[in-house]
Amino acid sequence: MIQQHAFQAIADLDLEPIKVKLMHRESGEGWSLDQANAVEFEYRRFLYLMKQFPHEATAPRQDVDIFWHYHILDTLKYAQDCERVFGYFLHHFPYIGLRGEEDELAHHRVGQRMKELYESTFETPYPGAGRDAFSGAAVQTAFSGAAVATAFSGAAVGTAFSGAAIDSLSHASTAARFYSERPHLR
Repeated sequence: MIQQHAFQAIADLDLEPIKVKLMHRESGEGWSLDQANAVEFEYRRFLYLMKQFPHEATAPRQDVDIFWHYHILDTLKYAQDCERVFGYFLHHFPYIGLRGEEDELAHHRVGQRMKELYESTFETPYPGAGRDAFSGAAVQTAFSGAAVATAFSGAAVGTAFSGAAIDSLSHASTAARFYSERPHLR
């Protein structure tokens, strides 16, 4: 069951800069606007699932994972967006499935868990269910705040987590689309 108030912070995120980067031919992925919009829609759903199920080990589809990577690359924005949405930094573990056969099985399990949570939450089939899921176990407790502070010491981190507001456009229409649309990738 979708809780609209829990999604509002995600709907309010300004992900336009991320899409611009993804659409750029030389420094991005060269995606079309339609593809960027469709994956943005699924990325917002992914973030919603991470917010609703913070202790679940899950893995998004490859295209959603790519969108996530580009969001993370804008480190200041990503840190501020995480603080706004989750109240903590949502870490990404990009190595699951790469460390041997047992790890590959674990990767498959977390991809299957993502599909289950998606379908039960949004009451619609998981798009691209035959696609591979990629890394992204979003377990908050896996990384303590102290480890993050030590690993990322410096003034920039203090700024990133200062809670200073970022001016952004209202994305109320995105919230409405979240509940009703089912975009398909070409």
